[in-house]
Amino acid sequence: MIGIMRLLFYNFIILLSTPVAITRIFFKSLKDKDYRLNLQHRLGIYDFKIGNKKPIWFHAVSLGEVISSESIILKLIEHHEVILTVSTPTGLRHAKKLYDKKLNILYAPWDFSLFVLNAFQTFKPSALVIFETEIWPSIINKAYKQKIPVILCNGRMSEKSFRNYSKFQSLMSDTLKKFSTIFVQSESQAKRFIELGASQEKLTIAPSVKFDSISSPENKIVSDSDLNNSKTLIFASTHKGEDERLINIFQKLLSKFEDLRLIIVPRHPERAEDIGGMLLKKNITYSIKKSDGIEFNSEKVIVIGAIGLLNSLYKKADLAFIGGSMLGTTGGHNIIEPAAAGCPFVVGPYMYNFEDVLDVFLSNKACIQAQNDHEIELSLKRILTDHEWHGKINALSVISKNKGSSEQQANSILNYLKN
Repeated sequence: MIGIMRLLFYNFIILLSTPVAITRIFFKSLKDKDYRLNLQHRLGIYDFKIGNKKPIWFHAVSLGEVISSESIILKLIEHHEVILTVSTPTGLRHAKKLYDKKLNILYAPWDFSLFVLNAFQTFKPSALVIFETEIWPSIINKAYKQKIPVILCNGRMSEKSFRNYSKFQSLMSDTLKKFSTIFVQSESQAKRFIELGASQEKLTIAPSVKFDSISSPENKIVSDSDLNNSKTLIFASTHKGEDERLINIFQKLLSKFEDLRLIIVPRHPERAEDIGGMLLKKNITYSIKKSDGIEFNSEKVIVIGAIGLLNSLYKKADLAFIGGSMLGTTGGHNIIEPAAAGCPFVVGPYMYNFEDVLDVFLSNKACIQAQNDHEIELSLKRILTDHEWHGKINALSVISKNKGSSEQQANSILNYLKN
């Protein structure tokens, strides 16, 4: 009875928040019109019928999760129909690019019981698979009540997430107990799930599926003949609040490395024009590009105004800084892609979304973590001047040792449904 009251109170809060969420969608759509596309999906209203088939409902919240879950989804669609839900336009666009018409790709409903009920009545799922840390009480409760297995893939629980979820310990405990299986990336993260109320016997430790995100890693060694040529630096997956600081670092590096060239890949490509304005104020020549075949002409900087190009750029670059790691509110981005492409990389102090993956790389001396802007500058300078120090050989070894988690988790889902 107490658990029902908690859930009712939670739904009341979500209902009160719905007008705010709609307003937020509207303002976000001023920069990206796809935010208001299919707004009815957020309310659990979908314009298709699933018939008698019972697909797997797979939820991957945004771009990073869509990319990382690809191997699992490709395995699942060999045997079952899949409905993929996302929460962001960048995730939706990339999913459509990846899968075309192989599966239905939709926005997920907001976690209010009526919206969720509509979605379940439309999807009629045989299983609910949630990727990483999307713990939504109403969706999970509805699946549990309908005896639909709920599986958490590639689960992670950063210290920050743990502190936030702990504020709602009772609700989280009720919710986590309704999972059928939880895959977590490390022992330390498993302990956090257990402290929040997850059943220990339902937890399985499996490496991050991000180690499977690159199928053919390349060992790109910098040769002596490269030392006198221009170098290419990437600032990858940058966020608002990082770009200007990183541009200042680039200016300082230019004073020593005149031929250094920079590619900035903002996490949200619609910010490309804003970054161009920052460069213009500093009299740095630049261009904005949105397609493959990126080559420098007379400009010092290229800003990427598209998604899906980062992996190919890592293979061409000499070094990278991974954004989202300078801000305490973001928690870092995927460091496996640059490692697999043979691109030495530096990260900032805030990598809590990838803490276990980062620990593996740091323990194998496969990357550099810098604690402030000055250390970032010195670390990048070190890679530019000491071509014997790459870290990527160790990084490729780390990737090789941790591959296979996607197949393990996909097979577990398929076996669960078979039984």
